[in-house]
Amino acid sequence: MRKTLGAALGGLLLLALPARADEAGRQKVARYFTEWYSVCPGTKVTVTPASDVAIPGYAAYRAERTCDLKNRNESNVTLVDDAGKRIFVGQVLHDDSRKDRPFSASADLPTIRGVLADEFGLPVAISIKTGPEGSLVPLDIRIQQAPGAVATLPGYVSRDGASILLGEFFPFDVSPSAARAKLIADTPGGPAPAKKAAFTVTAFIDFQCERCRVRTPQIRDFVWSRGGRLETRFLPLVKIHDWSYAAAESAAALAAISTQLEDNYERAIFPKASAMNAAAARQLAADVAEAAGSRKAFEEEIASGRDQDRVLADFDLALRLGLNGTPMFFFQGAWLTSEPELAEKTIEARLSSGGKPGGAGSSRE
Repeated sequence: MRKTLGAALGGLLLLALPARADEAGRQKVARYFTEWYSVCPGTKVTVTPASDVAIPGYAAYRAERTCDLKNRNESNVTLVDDAGKRIFVGQVLHDDSRKDRPFSASADLPTIRGVLADEFGLPVAISIKTGPEGSLVPLDIRIQQAPGAVATLPGYVSRDGASILLGEFFPFDVSPSAARAKLIADTPGGPAPAKKAAFTVTAFIDFQCERCRVRTPQIRDFVWSRGGRLETRFLPLVKIHDWSYAAAESAAALAAISTQLEDNYERAIFPKASAMNAAAARQLAADVAEAAGSRKAFEEEIASGRDQDRVLADFDLALRLGLNGTPMFFFQGAWLTSEPELAEKTIEARLSSGGKPGGAGSSRE
């Protein structure tokens, strides 16, 4: 990523931004990202100041996480407004050479669009949103997932043209778990199941993902065994998977009829994934509907376009949550990855502690 961005934007790199707060402020950022990052045993988050770039109205930091799973080590640049009310979560790109060349929409948007198209591997469109926020100009970033299907990503560019932010600001006084739980709750999925469950775990899956094929049924069975339910959200990774979007739309149409039909589809398609294509994925969904006497309802859902709306809503949600792979699971706002037993242990610990974070397997130390 860095090589591509540097070539396109004159050395654009992920850089630490200047901290303008005391140790207490850095510790508050560290606590926030300790909870924001996915659950990983042995998590330690370090926040450091820097002096490379200043964005008026914001303090800036680099948060770095290390944990027992080396593939989950990560780093984020973040901004906190001077009032201490909002914190940015996402990706910050910076080009120090742009300081003396203020942002120009006509000159800079085409370059930014090309960089993001290379990054996402998909067609991208960018425009300026109304209502500038101080030293940041809001961007509307649209990513084409399929013909006529466009997902959206919030973003900003600094007025000096030096910094691009891909992500959004969250209330700093609201815990990441609470913020994520609200995002998920505010984005409707399929219809509620007929039988109320004791708790819900949300899964973001791609039907063409091998690890989804293994871990999704395992998590579902575990959750069901404890009186809960697994809610499926669709995150087709269209950059690398050629039939995942068709399967996601098909599953969304079935889910609109009943959660049981969508579950039947998952159970049917995963074992056949190695021989699947887009047409076969759609046909399998029609067969599942036919077997349940719901073929007409399924065809009506497909014709309505609501299936596409559902998939795009899930994709937008995934972008806001910062997801870039599958499967991912959320329980009470905690981000759980697909490592063996990690999600199960975390869910079990939270259930045992009455739903409170901080049990065994938590990201907090």
